[in-house]
Amino acid sequence: MAEPVETPIGPVTAEHFRPGHVRHQVVVGPKFLYALFNPRDQMHAVSRAFMTFVRGGDLPYRRLIVNDHIVDEAATRLKKQASLQNAIAFLTTLDESTLYHVEFVSEAIFDDAVETFITWTDLDASLTDFIVASHMAELEVDHILTYDSHYDAFDVTTLPYRRQD
Repeated sequence: MAEPVETPIGPVTAEHFRPGHVRHQVVVGPKFLYALFNPRDQMHAVSRAFMTFVRGGDLPYRRLIVNDHIVDEAATRLKKQASLQNAIAFLTTLDESTLYHVEFVSEAIFDDAVETFITWTDLDASLTDFIVASHMAELEVDHILTYDSHYDAFDVTTLPYRRQD
């Protein structure tokens, strides 16, 4: 078992990312990717810890799912808030890695997400959040790596698990 990794939020272990039941795939949200590919982000160490645990075989994930909307948001944020080089590193990793799998959002999923976005007025989530949640339901993937608290409103499990203090 890997040693805990010290991060700005305290020690992180593989248990912070382990699902309640074995899952071999997980959706990776744009904020998690942004932190992973931006060493200056405060959550970079947490994202890196996850990748260390996956590569070390301490977690069951064998397929990290992103969709075209996640890629767009993460790459744009990296380019504008970090650097073009960070965005290029992210896009190159997606292209070359066998661990990441890009799924494309269908028109039906997009339309469903837009309808929900328009009618669900009490949630201050982005359209991308609604698209990702709808896409996850379609793919039957219920875990997402994210630092975006908006996903708590959807029928998904966010990782890393937050401790109940």
